Amino acid sequence: MKQIGLFLVFATSLAFAQQSAAPVQITPLPPKPACTPILRKGNCAELWRNYNQAVAQRLGEQIKIYADRQAQLASAPLQQQVTDLTKLTADEQTQIKNLQEQMQADSAAALQEKSAAHRDGLEYGSGIGTGIMLLICGVIFGLRNFSVTKKPQSRAASA
Repeated sequence: MKQIGLFLVFATSLAFAQQSAAPVQITPLPPKPACTPILRKGNCAELWRNYNQAVAQRLGEQIKIYADRQAQLASAPLQQQVTDLTKLTADEQTQIKNLQEQMQADSAAALQEKSAAHRDGLEYGSGIGTGIMLLICGVIFGLRNFSVTKKPQSRAASA
């Protein structure tokens, strides 16, 4: 009788596990014997033994289903964490890819700016060099054509 009471307690608490879990074959219960066993042997005692054995087997199956369901429920948060971490990893990989593309674009832009600055510097330096060279040529040309003539000293002053 203890087994039947235990069975009823677990049967009510396991009802949700049977509904939400995948369909599992549970041992069917034979009909409860209507007779009262008087002797240890006999047809009625055999019916009760078979019935109690089926109840115990069914109870074990329901406990296993319950334990499996609890393990599944306990692993659900871990599965959610794994899913979240997988999504986070994918997001971070996308962000890394975007940052690498941005770095390549920035590098190309910096190289273009550097070459433009180099070209501008060469043009500016060439302009200054050309100007200085023209100035020097002008000074040399001017000095060449500029001759210092001595003023004739008056003869009166010398005699």
